[in-house]
Amino acid sequence: MTQMYSYIRWSSDRQELGTTLQRQMAGAKEFAIQQGLELVEAGVSAFKGKNATDGKLGDFIAAVEAKAIPSDSWLYVENLDRLTRQDVTTAQELFLKLLRLGLTIVTGMDKRIYTNESVNQNPTDLMLSILLFSRANEESKTKQARTIGNIEALIERQRKGEPVNIKSAGKHPFWVDDSGSQYEAIKPHPKYWGIAREALDMFLEGHGIYKVKNYLDTKYPNELNGKEWDYQVIKRMRENRALIGERTLKVKNIPYVLHNYYPALCKSESEFLKLQELRVQNGHKSKRDPNKDNIKLMSGLSILRCAKCKGTMHGYLNKGKPRYICVNGKHTQKGCTAWSVAAPLVEQCIIICLLMEYLDSSRDISQNVSDIESLIESKQSLLEASSNKIKNLMALVENGVGNISELSERLIELGRERDGLIKQISNLSDKKILMEGKGSFEDTMIDFIELVRWDTFNDITDESRNKIRSSISSIIETVFMDKADGCLSIKVKCIGSDIAYTFTGDTMKPQWKFYTEHYVDGESYLVSIDDDLLNHAKMKSIINTGKEIQIADQEYFKTVMGLLSTVGYPEINGSAFWPNR
Repeated sequence: MTQMYSYIRWSSDRQELGTTLQRQMAGAKEFAIQQGLELVEAGVSAFKGKNATDGKLGDFIAAVEAKAIPSDSWLYVENLDRLTRQDVTTAQELFLKLLRLGLTIVTGMDKRIYTNESVNQNPTDLMLSILLFSRANEESKTKQARTIGNIEALIERQRKGEPVNIKSAGKHPFWVDDSGSQYEAIKPHPKYWGIAREALDMFLEGHGIYKVKNYLDTKYPNELNGKEWDYQVIKRMRENRALIGERTLKVKNIPYVLHNYYPALCKSESEFLKLQELRVQNGHKSKRDPNKDNIKLMSGLSILRCAKCKGTMHGYLNKGKPRYICVNGKHTQKGCTAWSVAAPLVEQCIIICLLMEYLDSSRDISQNVSDIESLIESKQSLLEASSNKIKNLMALVENGVGNISELSERLIELGRERDGLIKQISNLSDKKILMEGKGSFEDTMIDFIELVRWDTFNDITDESRNKIRSSISSIIETVFMDKADGCLSIKVKCIGSDIAYTFTGDTMKPQWKFYTEHYVDGESYLVSIDDDLLNHAKMKSIINTGKEIQIADQEYFKTVMGLLSTVGYPEINGSAFWPNR
Protein backbone atom coordinates (compact mmCIF):
# COMPACT_ATOMS: atom_id res chain seq x y z
CA MET A 1 0.00 0.00 0.00
CA THR A 2 1.31 3.46 -0.92
CA GLN A 3 2.30 5.51 2.10
CA MET A 4 1.17 9.04 2.93
CA TYR A 5 3.09 11.26 5.36
CA SER A 6 1.21 13.98 7.18
CA TYR A 7 3.14 17.23 7.51
CA ILE A 8 1.94 18.90 10.71
CA ARG A 9 2.77 22.54 11.39
CA TRP A 10 2.15 24.89 14.25
CA SER A 11 4.03 27.96 15.34
CA SER A 12 2.98 29.05 18.80
CA ASP A 13 2.15 27.75 22.26
CA ARG A 14 -1.47 28.77 21.71
CA GLN A 15 -1.68 26.55 18.65
CA GLU A 16 0.19 23.81 20.45
CA LEU A 17 -2.25 23.78 23.35
CA GLY A 18 -5.23 24.05 21.00
CA THR A 19 -6.66 21.75 18.39
CA THR A 20 -4.06 22.16 15.62
CA LEU A 21 -2.80 18.56 15.74
CA GLN A 22 -6.26 17.03 16.04
CA ARG A 23 -7.68 19.15 13.20
CA GLN A 24 -4.82 18.53 10.79
CA MET A 25 -4.52 14.83 11.59
CA ALA A 26 -8.28 14.23 11.25
CA GLY A 27 -8.18 15.66 7.73
CA ALA A 28 -5.16 13.54 6.85
CA LYS A 29 -6.77 10.33 8.13
CA GLU A 30 -9.96 11.00 6.23
CA PHE A 31 -8.08 11.67 2.99
CA ALA A 32 -5.91 8.56 3.42
CA ILE A 33 -9.00 6.36 3.82
CA GLN A 34 -10.63 7.88 0.75
CA GLN A 35 -7.54 7.33 -1.39
CA GLY A 36 -6.61 3.91 0.02
CA LEU A 37 -3.29 5.15 1.43
CA GLU A 38 -1.36 4.10 4.53
CA LEU A 39 -1.02 7.16 6.81
CA VAL A 40 2.40 7.64 8.45
CA GLU A 41 2.58 10.51 10.94
CA ALA A 42 5.48 12.95 10.52
CA GLY A 43 5.06 15.88 12.84
CA VAL A 44 7.08 18.82 11.55
CA SER A 45 7.01 22.56 12.18
CA ALA A 46 7.76 25.00 9.39
CA PHE A 47 8.20 27.96 11.72
CA LYS A 48 11.14 30.23 10.90
CA GLY A 49 11.82 28.29 7.71
CA LYS A 50 14.19 25.82 9.34
CA ASN A 51 12.56 22.73 7.86
CA ALA A 52 13.47 23.55 4.30
CA THR A 53 17.12 22.63 4.78
CA ASP A 54 18.10 21.25 8.15
CA GLY A 55 14.98 20.34 10.07
CA LYS A 56 12.41 17.58 10.02
CA LEU A 57 11.46 18.16 6.38
CA GLY A 58 15.17 18.02 5.54
CA ASP A 59 15.32 14.62 7.25
CA PHE A 60 12.25 13.53 5.27
CA ILE A 61 13.86 14.55 1.96
CA ALA A 62 17.11 12.80 2.91
CA ALA A 63 15.15 9.62 3.72
CA VAL A 64 13.46 9.73 0.29
CA GLU A 65 16.80 10.29 -1.43
CA ALA A 66 18.29 7.36 0.52
CA LYS A 67 15.29 5.23 -0.49
CA ALA A 68 14.35 4.73 3.16
CA ILE A 69 10.98 6.27 2.21
CA PRO A 70 9.48 5.21 -1.15
CA SER A 71 9.65 7.98 -3.77
CA ASP A 72 6.03 7.34 -4.75
CA SER A 73 4.81 8.37 -1.29
CA TRP A 74 2.29 11.16 -0.71
CA LEU A 75 2.93 14.22 1.46
CA TYR A 76 -0.16 15.74 3.08
CA VAL A 77 -0.02 19.42 4.12
CA GLU A 78 -2.85 21.64 5.27
CA ASN A 79 -1.79 24.25 2.72
CA LEU A 80 1.31 24.89 0.62
CA ASP A 81 2.32 27.82 2.80
CA ARG A 82 2.78 25.29 5.61
CA LEU A 83 5.84 23.81 3.89
CA THR A 84 8.14 26.73 4.61
CA ARG A 85 8.20 30.46 5.29
CA GLN A 86 11.47 31.16 3.58
CA ASP A 87 11.76 33.54 0.63
CA VAL A 88 9.70 32.77 -2.46
CA THR A 89 12.51 31.44 -4.67
CA THR A 90 13.83 29.11 -1.95
CA ALA A 91 10.30 27.88 -1.21
CA GLN A 92 9.65 27.27 -4.90
CA GLU A 93 12.88 25.30 -5.25
CA LEU A 94 11.85 23.16 -2.28
CA PHE A 95 8.39 22.55 -3.77
CA LEU A 96 9.81 21.49 -7.12
CA LYS A 97 12.47 19.32 -5.46
CA LEU A 98 9.77 17.37 -3.62
CA LEU A 99 7.88 16.81 -6.86
CA ARG A 100 10.99 15.80 -8.81
CA LEU A 101 11.73 13.16 -6.17
CA GLY A 102 8.51 11.50 -7.35
CA LEU A 103 6.39 12.56 -4.38
CA THR A 104 2.75 13.55 -4.63
CA ILE A 105 1.76 16.59 -2.55
CA VAL A 106 -1.84 17.08 -1.44
CA THR A 107 -3.24 20.13 0.34
CA GLY A 108 -5.86 19.35 2.96
CA MET A 109 -7.57 22.74 2.76
CA ASP A 110 -8.77 22.31 -0.83
CA LYS A 111 -7.75 18.68 -1.55
CA ARG A 112 -5.66 19.89 -4.49
CA ILE A 113 -3.11 17.30 -5.68
CA TYR A 114 0.29 18.26 -7.09
CA THR A 115 2.67 16.00 -9.00
CA ASN A 116 5.61 16.80 -11.23
CA GLU A 117 3.53 15.81 -14.24
CA SER A 118 0.44 17.84 -13.22
CA VAL A 119 2.45 21.01 -12.61
CA ASN A 120 4.11 20.72 -16.02
CA GLN A 121 0.76 20.19 -17.71
CA ASN A 122 -1.02 22.94 -15.78
CA PRO A 123 1.24 26.01 -15.16
CA THR A 124 -1.59 27.59 -13.15
CA ASP A 125 -0.75 25.22 -10.30
CA LEU A 126 2.82 26.52 -10.30
CA MET A 127 1.66 30.13 -10.27
CA LEU A 128 -0.70 29.37 -7.37
CA SER A 129 2.13 27.84 -5.40
CA ILE A 130 4.25 30.97 -5.91
CA LEU A 131 1.44 33.16 -4.57
CA LEU A 132 0.99 30.94 -1.51
CA PHE A 133 4.72 30.90 -0.74
CA SER A 134 4.88 34.67 -1.12
CA ARG A 135 2.03 35.06 1.37
CA ALA A 136 3.70 32.71 3.86
CA ASN A 137 6.98 34.60 3.65
CA GLU A 138 5.26 37.94 4.16
CA GLU A 139 3.35 36.58 7.16
CA SER A 140 6.60 35.33 8.65
CA LYS A 141 8.28 38.68 8.18
CA THR A 142 5.26 40.46 9.64
CA LYS A 143 5.23 38.25 12.73
CA GLN A 144 8.98 38.60 13.18
CA ALA A 145 8.76 42.38 12.83
CA ARG A 146 5.85 42.43 15.28
CA THR A 147 7.84 40.41 17.82
CA ILE A 148 10.93 42.58 17.46
CA GLY A 149 8.79 45.70 17.62
CA ASN A 150 7.18 44.45 20.80
CA ILE A 151 10.58 43.75 22.38
CA GLU A 152 11.85 47.21 21.40
CA ALA A 153 8.73 48.82 22.88
CA LEU A 154 9.20 46.90 26.12
CA ILE A 155 12.87 47.89 26.26
CA GLU A 156 11.86 51.54 25.90
CA ARG A 157 9.22 51.08 28.59
CA GLN A 158 11.81 49.55 30.94
CA ARG A 159 14.21 52.44 30.34
CA LYS A 160 11.49 54.79 31.49
CA GLY A 161 11.42 52.97 34.80
CA GLU A 162 8.24 51.01 34.15
CA PRO A 163 8.05 47.25 34.89
CA VAL A 164 8.39 44.74 32.02
CA ASN A 165 8.59 40.99 31.57
CA ILE A 166 10.12 40.13 28.17
CA LYS A 167 9.43 36.43 27.65
CA SER A 168 9.92 36.27 23.88
CA ALA A 169 13.68 36.88 24.01
CA GLY A 170 15.03 33.88 25.93
CA LYS A 171 14.69 32.23 29.33
CA HIS A 172 14.98 33.86 32.72
CA PRO A 173 17.11 32.41 35.57
CA PHE A 174 15.52 29.79 37.79
CA TRP A 175 15.36 31.95 40.94
CA VAL A 176 12.85 34.48 39.54
CA ASP A 177 9.11 34.28 38.86
CA ASP A 178 8.12 35.50 35.37
CA SER A 179 4.54 34.19 35.40
CA GLY A 180 3.03 37.69 35.17
CA SER A 181 2.13 39.63 32.05
CA GLN A 182 4.66 41.52 29.94
CA TYR A 183 3.77 44.71 31.80
CA GLU A 184 4.38 43.28 35.27
CA ALA A 185 7.67 43.28 37.14
CA ILE A 186 9.57 40.02 37.52
CA LYS A 187 9.42 38.85 41.13
CA PRO A 188 11.52 36.60 43.37
CA HIS A 189 10.48 32.98 42.91
CA PRO A 190 8.55 31.82 45.99
CA LYS A 191 10.46 28.53 46.10
CA TYR A 192 13.87 29.04 44.46
CA TRP A 193 14.79 32.56 45.61
CA GLY A 194 15.80 31.47 49.11
CA ILE A 195 17.60 28.38 47.80
CA ALA A 196 19.57 30.49 45.32
CA ARG A 197 20.56 32.86 48.12
CA GLU A 198 21.87 29.93 50.18
CA ALA A 199 23.97 28.83 47.20
CA LEU A 200 25.23 32.39 46.77
CA ASP A 201 26.25 32.58 50.44
CA MET A 202 28.22 29.34 50.07
CA PHE A 203 30.06 30.75 47.05
CA LEU A 204 30.88 33.89 49.04
CA GLU A 205 32.28 31.70 51.82
CA GLY A 206 34.74 30.30 49.27
CA HIS A 207 33.07 26.97 48.48
CA GLY A 208 33.28 25.57 44.96
CA ILE A 209 30.59 24.35 42.59
CA TYR A 210 30.83 20.71 43.70
CA LYS A 211 30.39 21.63 47.34
CA VAL A 212 27.37 23.80 46.58
CA LYS A 213 25.81 21.14 44.34
CA ASN A 214 26.29 18.47 46.99
CA TYR A 215 24.68 20.76 49.59
CA LEU A 216 21.65 21.45 47.38
CA ASP A 217 21.24 17.79 46.41
CA THR A 218 21.30 16.83 50.10
CA LYS A 219 19.05 19.58 51.50
CA TYR A 220 16.76 20.02 48.47
CA PRO A 221 16.87 16.67 46.62
CA ASN A 222 15.33 16.69 43.14
CA GLU A 223 13.94 20.19 43.72
CA LEU A 224 14.93 21.68 40.36
CA ASN A 225 12.32 20.48 37.85
CA GLY A 226 12.14 17.14 39.64
CA LYS A 227 15.81 16.34 39.05
CA GLU A 228 19.11 16.62 40.87
CA TRP A 229 20.75 20.02 40.79
CA ASP A 230 22.60 20.46 37.52
CA TYR A 231 26.28 21.32 37.70
CA GLN A 232 26.13 23.67 34.70
CA VAL A 233 23.08 25.54 36.08
CA ILE A 234 24.94 26.24 39.32
CA LYS A 235 28.11 27.21 37.44
CA ARG A 236 26.26 29.68 35.21
CA MET A 237 24.41 31.14 38.19
CA ARG A 238 27.66 32.21 39.86
CA GLU A 239 28.72 34.38 36.91
CA ASN A 240 25.30 35.62 35.80
CA ARG A 241 24.84 39.41 36.01
CA ALA A 242 21.17 38.75 36.65
CA LEU A 243 22.37 38.44 40.26
CA ILE A 244 22.59 42.24 40.31
CA GLY A 245 19.34 42.68 38.38
CA GLU A 246 20.87 43.12 34.93
CA ARG A 247 19.72 41.59 31.66
CA THR A 248 21.36 41.92 28.24
CA LEU A 249 19.32 41.46 25.05
CA LYS A 250 20.43 41.61 21.43
CA VAL A 251 17.86 42.94 18.95
CA LYS A 252 18.83 43.38 15.29
CA ASN A 253 22.41 42.70 16.41
CA ILE A 254 22.28 45.69 18.76
CA PRO A 255 22.96 44.84 22.43
CA TYR A 256 20.71 46.41 25.08
CA VAL A 257 21.71 46.31 28.76
CA LEU A 258 18.66 46.55 31.01
CA HIS A 259 19.55 47.61 34.54
CA ASN A 260 17.17 46.79 37.40
CA TYR A 261 15.31 44.37 35.14
CA TYR A 262 15.40 41.57 37.75
CA PRO A 263 15.12 41.76 41.52
CA ALA A 264 18.76 41.68 42.69
CA LEU A 265 19.80 38.53 44.53
CA CYS A 266 23.16 40.07 45.43
CA LYS A 267 22.93 42.66 48.22
CA SER A 268 25.23 45.02 46.36
CA GLU A 269 27.43 45.27 43.29
CA SER A 270 30.51 44.95 45.52
CA GLU A 271 29.18 41.58 46.69
CA PHE A 272 28.91 40.49 43.05
CA LEU A 273 32.48 41.65 42.40
CA LYS A 274 33.68 39.68 45.41
CA LEU A 275 31.87 36.64 44.02
CA GLN A 276 33.73 36.99 40.71
CA GLU A 277 37.09 37.37 42.47
CA LEU A 278 36.46 34.15 44.37
CA ARG A 279 35.35 32.46 41.16
CA VAL A 280 38.64 33.34 39.48
CA GLN A 281 40.66 32.18 42.50
CA ASN A 282 38.84 28.84 42.62
CA GLY A 283 38.65 28.46 38.85
CA HIS A 284 40.53 26.27 36.48
CA LYS A 285 44.17 26.83 35.62
CA SER A 286 45.15 29.24 32.89
CA LYS A 287 45.18 28.09 29.30
CA ARG A 288 48.92 28.62 29.47
CA ASP A 289 49.16 25.72 31.86
CA PRO A 290 52.05 23.52 30.62
CA ASN A 291 49.82 20.49 31.13
CA LYS A 292 47.84 21.54 28.05
CA ASP A 293 50.31 19.68 25.82
CA ASN A 294 49.69 16.37 27.56
CA ILE A 295 48.10 13.98 25.06
CA LYS A 296 45.75 11.63 26.89
CA LEU A 297 45.08 8.49 24.86
CA MET A 298 41.47 8.05 25.98
CA SER A 299 40.12 11.51 26.87
CA GLY A 300 37.53 13.00 24.54
CA LEU A 301 36.85 9.79 22.59
CA SER A 302 33.76 8.83 24.64
CA ILE A 303 35.17 5.30 24.75
CA LEU A 304 36.51 5.03 28.32
CA ARG A 305 33.54 4.73 30.69
CA CYS A 306 32.72 4.11 34.32
CA ALA A 307 30.94 0.77 34.72
CA LYS A 308 28.95 2.11 37.69
CA CYS A 309 27.21 5.10 36.04
CA LYS A 310 28.10 4.49 32.35
CA GLY A 311 29.48 8.04 32.17
CA THR A 312 32.77 8.99 30.51
CA MET A 313 36.12 9.10 32.28
CA HIS A 314 38.40 12.09 31.75
CA GLY A 315 42.19 12.35 31.96
CA TYR A 316 44.01 14.65 34.37
CA LEU A 317 47.35 14.92 36.17
CA ASN A 318 47.72 14.20 39.87
CA LYS A 319 51.14 15.32 41.15
CA GLY A 320 52.44 15.00 37.62
CA LYS A 321 51.07 11.47 37.10
CA PRO A 322 48.29 10.83 34.54
CA ARG A 323 45.01 9.38 35.79
CA TYR A 324 41.43 8.93 34.56
CA ILE A 325 38.50 10.06 36.72
CA CYS A 326 34.73 9.47 36.43
CA VAL A 327 33.22 12.75 35.17
CA ASN A 328 29.80 12.15 36.75
CA GLY A 329 31.45 11.33 40.05
CA LYS A 330 33.61 14.45 39.82
CA HIS A 331 30.44 16.51 39.39
CA THR A 332 28.63 14.42 42.06
CA GLN A 333 26.00 13.38 39.53
CA LYS A 334 24.22 10.15 38.61
CA GLY A 335 24.86 8.78 42.10
CA CYS A 336 28.53 8.12 41.33
CA THR A 337 31.69 9.04 43.25
CA ALA A 338 34.85 10.75 42.05
CA TRP A 339 36.96 7.62 41.76
CA SER A 340 40.00 7.43 39.51
CA VAL A 341 42.56 5.00 38.14
CA ALA A 342 46.19 5.25 37.04
CA ALA A 343 46.36 5.89 33.29
CA PRO A 344 49.40 3.66 32.47
CA LEU A 345 47.60 0.45 33.55
CA VAL A 346 44.49 1.27 31.51
CA GLU A 347 46.44 2.33 28.45
CA GLN A 348 48.79 -0.68 28.51
CA CYS A 349 45.82 -3.08 28.60
CA ILE A 350 44.21 -1.19 25.72
CA ILE A 351 47.43 -1.35 23.67
CA ILE A 352 47.52 -5.14 24.16
CA CYS A 353 43.91 -5.46 22.96
CA LEU A 354 44.61 -3.07 20.11
CA LEU A 355 47.57 -5.16 18.95
CA MET A 356 45.67 -8.44 19.28
CA GLU A 357 42.74 -7.09 17.27
CA TYR A 358 45.05 -5.50 14.72
CA LEU A 359 47.09 -8.68 14.38
CA ASP A 360 44.01 -10.83 13.96
CA SER A 361 42.18 -8.53 11.54
CA SER A 362 45.31 -8.10 9.39
CA ARG A 363 45.35 -11.82 8.66
CA ASP A 364 41.93 -11.81 7.00
CA ILE A 365 41.32 -8.34 5.61
CA SER A 366 38.72 -9.29 2.99
CA GLN A 367 36.50 -11.12 5.48
CA ASN A 368 36.76 -8.32 8.02
CA VAL A 369 35.86 -5.66 5.46
CA SER A 370 32.77 -7.66 4.48
CA ASP A 371 31.78 -8.06 8.15
CA ILE A 372 32.25 -4.34 8.78
CA GLU A 373 30.11 -3.43 5.77
CA SER A 374 27.31 -5.66 7.08
CA LEU A 375 27.63 -4.13 10.52
CA ILE A 376 27.47 -0.60 9.07
CA GLU A 377 24.22 -1.50 7.27
CA SER A 378 22.81 -2.91 10.52
CA LYS A 379 23.75 0.23 12.48
CA GLN A 380 22.24 2.45 9.76
CA SER A 381 18.94 0.56 10.07
CA LEU A 382 18.99 1.11 13.83
CA LEU A 383 19.80 4.79 13.26
CA GLU A 384 16.85 5.17 10.93
CA ALA A 385 14.53 3.52 13.46
CA SER A 386 15.85 5.76 16.24
CA SER A 387 15.38 8.88 14.10
CA ASN A 388 11.78 7.89 13.35
CA LYS A 389 11.06 7.45 17.05
CA ILE A 390 12.49 10.90 17.74
CA LYS A 391 10.32 12.44 15.02
CA ASN A 392 7.16 10.88 16.42
CA LEU A 393 7.98 11.88 19.99
CA MET A 394 8.82 15.42 18.88
CA ALA A 395 5.35 15.68 17.39
CA LEU A 396 3.82 14.68 20.73
CA VAL A 397 6.04 17.02 22.76
CA GLU A 398 5.48 20.01 20.51
CA ASN A 399 1.72 19.46 20.69
CA GLY A 400 1.60 18.93 24.44
CA VAL A 401 0.20 15.41 24.02
CA GLY A 402 0.97 13.08 26.93
CA ASN A 403 3.28 13.62 29.89
CA ILE A 404 5.73 16.25 28.59
CA SER A 405 8.33 15.52 31.27
CA GLU A 406 8.40 11.79 30.50
CA LEU A 407 8.41 12.40 26.75
CA SER A 408 11.28 14.85 27.10
CA GLU A 409 13.29 12.32 29.11
CA ARG A 410 12.67 9.70 26.44
CA LEU A 411 13.73 12.17 23.74
CA ILE A 412 16.99 12.78 25.57
CA GLU A 413 17.59 9.02 25.80
CA LEU A 414 16.83 8.53 22.11
CA GLY A 415 19.05 11.49 21.24
CA ARG A 416 21.96 9.88 23.06
CA GLU A 417 21.19 6.57 21.39
CA ARG A 418 21.18 8.23 17.97
CA ASP A 419 24.42 10.10 18.68
CA GLY A 420 25.99 6.82 19.78
CA LEU A 421 24.90 5.08 16.58
CA ILE A 422 26.24 7.93 14.46
CA LYS A 423 29.59 7.65 16.24
CA GLN A 424 29.62 3.86 15.82
CA ILE A 425 28.91 4.16 12.10
CA SER A 426 31.67 6.75 11.78
CA ASN A 427 34.11 4.48 13.67
CA LEU A 428 33.15 1.47 11.58
CA SER A 429 33.66 3.49 8.39
CA ASP A 430 37.09 4.59 9.65
CA LYS A 431 37.97 0.98 10.46
CA LYS A 432 36.81 -0.14 7.00
CA ILE A 433 39.06 2.48 5.37
CA LEU A 434 41.89 1.39 7.67
CA MET A 435 41.46 -2.28 6.70
CA GLU A 436 41.17 -1.55 2.98
CA GLY A 437 44.30 0.59 3.08
CA LYS A 438 46.55 -2.06 4.61
CA GLY A 439 49.52 -3.34 2.68
CA SER A 440 51.23 -6.69 3.32
CA PHE A 441 50.77 -8.27 6.74
CA GLU A 442 54.44 -7.84 7.63
CA ASP A 443 54.58 -4.17 6.59
CA THR A 444 51.36 -3.40 8.43
CA MET A 445 52.55 -4.95 11.68
CA ILE A 446 55.97 -3.28 11.50
CA ASP A 447 54.32 0.10 11.08
CA PHE A 448 51.90 -0.54 13.91
CA ILE A 449 54.52 -1.84 16.33
CA GLU A 450 56.70 1.17 15.55
CA LEU A 451 53.74 3.46 16.28
CA VAL A 452 53.03 2.02 19.75
CA ARG A 453 56.64 1.67 20.94
CA TRP A 454 57.12 2.14 24.69
CA ASP A 455 58.95 5.48 24.59
CA THR A 456 56.01 6.97 22.63
CA PHE A 457 53.48 5.32 24.89
CA ASN A 458 55.26 6.46 28.04
CA ASP A 459 55.84 10.09 26.92
CA ILE A 460 52.50 11.85 27.38
CA THR A 461 53.71 14.83 25.34
CA ASP A 462 54.76 12.83 22.24
CA GLU A 463 52.66 13.94 19.26
CA SER A 464 52.67 10.38 17.90
CA ARG A 465 50.17 9.57 20.66
CA ASN A 466 47.59 11.36 18.52
CA LYS A 467 48.05 8.64 15.87
CA ILE A 468 47.56 6.00 18.57
CA ARG A 469 44.37 7.84 19.60
CA SER A 470 43.19 7.63 16.00
CA SER A 471 43.82 3.86 15.93
CA ILE A 472 41.99 3.45 19.24
CA SER A 473 39.01 5.40 17.91
CA SER A 474 38.91 3.24 14.76
CA ILE A 475 39.25 -0.13 16.50
CA ILE A 476 38.05 0.10 20.13
CA GLU A 477 34.30 0.48 20.75
CA THR A 478 34.13 0.73 24.56
CA VAL A 479 36.36 0.35 27.60
CA PHE A 480 34.51 -0.07 30.89
CA MET A 481 36.36 0.56 34.15
CA ASP A 482 35.13 -0.84 37.45
CA LYS A 483 36.35 -1.04 41.00
CA ALA A 484 34.94 -3.42 43.60
CA ASP A 485 36.43 -4.41 46.96
CA GLY A 486 39.61 -2.54 46.13
CA CYS A 487 40.11 -4.49 42.88
CA LEU A 488 40.12 -2.90 39.42
CA SER A 489 38.74 -4.47 36.26
CA ILE A 490 39.11 -3.29 32.66
CA LYS A 491 36.75 -4.62 29.97
CA VAL A 492 37.59 -3.81 26.34
CA LYS A 493 35.28 -4.41 23.37
CA CYS A 494 36.39 -3.78 19.80
CA ILE A 495 34.23 -2.47 16.97
CA GLY A 496 32.57 -5.27 15.03
CA SER A 497 33.85 -7.93 17.42
CA ASP A 498 31.72 -10.36 19.43
CA ILE A 499 34.40 -10.71 22.10
CA ALA A 500 35.15 -8.54 25.13
CA TYR A 501 38.58 -8.75 26.74
CA THR A 502 38.74 -8.35 30.52
CA PHE A 503 41.78 -7.64 32.70
CA THR A 504 41.26 -7.83 36.47
CA GLY A 505 42.87 -8.63 39.79
CA ASP A 506 42.61 -12.27 40.86
CA THR A 507 42.17 -13.43 44.47
CA MET A 508 44.80 -11.24 46.08
CA LYS A 509 47.55 -8.72 45.36
CA PRO A 510 49.57 -8.88 43.07
CA GLN A 511 47.76 -11.60 41.13
CA TRP A 512 45.75 -10.77 38.02
CA LYS A 513 44.07 -12.58 35.15
CA PHE A 514 42.71 -12.11 31.66
CA TYR A 515 39.54 -13.69 30.33
CA THR A 516 37.04 -13.20 27.50
CA GLU A 517 33.27 -12.85 27.14
CA HIS A 518 31.45 -13.69 23.93
CA TYR A 519 28.42 -11.74 22.72
CA VAL A 520 25.48 -13.48 21.08
CA ASP A 521 22.64 -11.24 19.79
CA GLY A 522 23.90 -8.42 21.96
CA GLU A 523 24.03 -10.50 25.15
CA SER A 524 27.29 -11.62 26.71
CA TYR A 525 28.22 -14.90 28.28
CA LEU A 526 31.42 -15.89 30.03
CA VAL A 527 33.54 -18.35 28.10
CA SER A 528 35.54 -19.46 31.10
CA ILE A 529 36.57 -17.63 34.24
CA ASP A 530 39.80 -19.62 34.09
CA ASP A 531 40.80 -18.38 30.65
CA ASP A 532 44.17 -16.66 30.66
CA LEU A 533 46.09 -14.82 28.00
CA LEU A 534 47.26 -18.11 26.49
CA ASN A 535 43.78 -19.61 26.01
CA HIS A 536 41.25 -17.07 24.80
CA ALA A 537 38.91 -17.58 21.87
CA LYS A 538 40.32 -14.77 19.73
CA MET A 539 43.65 -16.59 19.46
CA LYS A 540 41.94 -19.87 18.64
CA SER A 541 40.04 -18.25 15.79
CA ILE A 542 43.25 -17.83 13.74
CA ILE A 543 44.39 -21.43 14.16
CA ASN A 544 43.38 -23.91 11.46
CA THR A 545 44.60 -27.18 12.96
CA GLY A 546 42.56 -28.28 16.00
CA LYS A 547 45.22 -30.46 17.62
CA GLU A 548 47.74 -27.66 17.61
CA ILE A 549 45.46 -25.18 19.40
CA GLN A 550 47.10 -25.31 22.83
CA ILE A 551 50.63 -24.97 21.46
CA ALA A 552 49.56 -22.32 18.96
CA ASP A 553 47.79 -20.31 21.65
CA GLN A 554 50.93 -20.14 23.72
CA GLU A 555 53.01 -19.25 20.70
CA TYR A 556 50.52 -16.56 19.66
CA PHE A 557 50.59 -15.01 23.12
CA LYS A 558 54.37 -15.13 23.20
CA THR A 559 54.42 -13.48 19.80
CA VAL A 560 52.13 -10.66 20.96
CA MET A 561 54.08 -10.04 24.14
CA GLY A 562 57.35 -10.53 22.31
CA LEU A 563 56.42 -7.88 19.79
CA LEU A 564 55.64 -5.44 22.59
CA SER A 565 58.81 -6.30 24.49
CA THR A 566 60.94 -5.49 21.41
CA VAL A 567 59.70 -1.90 21.63
CA GLY A 568 60.29 -1.63 25.36
CA TYR A 569 57.04 -2.79 27.01
CA PRO A 570 57.40 -4.35 30.48
CA GLU A 571 55.10 -7.03 31.88
CA ILE A 572 51.80 -5.77 33.33
CA ASN A 573 52.22 -4.85 36.99
CA GLY A 574 49.63 -6.99 38.77
CA SER A 575 49.80 -4.82 41.89
CA ALA A 576 48.25 -1.98 39.90
CA PHE A 577 44.93 -3.85 39.93
CA TRP A 578 44.93 -3.52 43.75
CA PRO A 579 45.60 0.22 44.30
CA ASN A 580 44.33 0.35 47.89
CA ARG A 581 46.02 -2.75 49.23
